[in-house]
Amino acid sequence: MKVATFNVNSINSRLHIVVPWLKEKKPDFFCMQETKVEDRKFPTAEFHRLGYHVLFRGRGGQSGIALASVREPVRFSFGLNGEDGDRLIFADFGNLKIINVYIPQGFRIDSEKYAYKLKWLENFYQWLRRLDLSEKILICGDMNVAPEPIDVHSPEKLKNHVCFHEDARRAYRKILDLGFVDLLRKMHPNEKVYSFYDYRVKGAIEKGLGWRVDAILATKPLAEKCISC
Repeated sequence: MKVATFNVNSINSRLHIVVPWLKEKKPDFFCMQETKVEDRKFPTAEFHRLGYHVLFRGRGGQSGIALASVREPVRFSFGLNGEDGDRLIFADFGNLKIINVYIPQGFRIDSEKYAYKLKWLENFYQWLRRLDLSEKILICGDMNVAPEPIDVHSPEKLKNHVCFHEDARRAYRKILDLGFVDLLRKMHPNEKVYSFYDYRVKGAIEKGLGWRVDAILATKPLAEKCISC
């Protein structure tokens, strides 16, 4: 089984990248965040042509979420307790449950958006507590939290950034402490691996100015079966 996650930053603008990649890599499940498209404009046909079922929810703007799968889910739902449907998909495939999530970014630590991010993380934590974590469950997505100093290029400089501030990291650790395993850290415990480079920063990739704010988390019964990440 192969699972992938990607903040597409507008699915319609990234189809020229996504479609060839899906044809080559053929993941069984493909989680997308920040699709930035209304439901009526989502490119459903492109995924159907590739043999995928696809769930999606979006309103345009800065959010939106989608999950493509080779299997049709037994059941699915959007959002936390019926809210923020364009930030979370829960899909039950019988022997596997997938949660695709796009956690709010937060803007600035002195802003209402950061307070909302912390509240969202707490609500997510409480929602996860109601699940049976002895089952095989994956959380995939853009967490907008770099968990540890190894996950950012300049820990001291970025300590007050909304994606690395201690409050956000503490809230994220509560989720991990429920029993979820960070699969990349399971396979690469000491390796600097980044999933995001700010395109607004000139030469960010060449200079190594990256962040690891995207992740795949698994409950222990599933993490034990991971062979690569």
